[in-house]
Amino acid sequence: LIAFIDDATRVIPYAAFAENTVAFLPVFKQALIRRGIPERLYVDNGANYRSRQLALVCAKLGTALIHARPHQPQGKGKIERFFRTLRAALLTQLTGADTVSLDALNRRLWGFIEGEYHHTPHRGLDGKTPLEQWALVGDPVRFPDAGLNELFLFEAKRRVMNDRTVSLNGRIYEVDAILVGETVILRYDPAVPPTRPLAVVHQGQPAGQATPLDAYANTTVRRDRPSWRLETDTPAPEPPPSRITLGAFANHHNHEDE
Repeated sequence: LIAFIDDATRVIPYAAFAENTVAFLPVFKQALIRRGIPERLYVDNGANYRSRQLALVCAKLGTALIHARPHQPQGKGKIERFFRTLRAALLTQLTGADTVSLDALNRRLWGFIEGEYHHTPHRGLDGKTPLEQWALVGDPVRFPDAGLNELFLFEAKRRVMNDRTVSLNGRIYEVDAILVGETVILRYDPAVPPTRPLAVVHQGQPAGQATPLDAYANTTVRRDRPSWRLETDTPAPEPPPSRITLGAFANHHNHEDE
């Protein structure tokens, strides 16, 4: 079970049963959509909570990422009390229909949170319910804009090979030939099929897409050096004059766009 709790109100922004803790980021995303952006995110010390991706997402949100100290469970008291409530009031009441699938289990979980837990008076809130407390203090909460999907994209730095390809997770992709030899950032959603194109960023600017390799078409691509690089090249020296001209030679650079 992955769950978030709002420290000030005891509201559960989102919670879900998952097959593993890799689902932490999707659950966090749903919490942001439903209850806004936290000032601070206090998490455990597991590998998924110390991932570069989580740190990147929090930095973009302006959320301070704080990790619990090892072997000090008292720092997680509020979420642990919620887990105890869940075990006593929900898990012992589950039926076969509730556990037939992960989706069914999560529907039952969210029905309990929204239908019972959020409406139950809480001793730590002077007898108010979590939703009543949220109504009192929740107005200043910032909510994410429409670019939330972009914000959660994973990023990987890659150098573009001479055949204008890059690799990611064992697959080969093609990018614009003008990026040969450059370092780019690939932005992608790991939940999306790898046959989809990836967004490419170069020097902080969008640079097209990386598409799955078409091995046959790739062999026909011209790879002359792009014109924007040739402007810095040193021109070849002129040959010394001679009395007999055996031939006329000229260096031609291709200035056609790839």
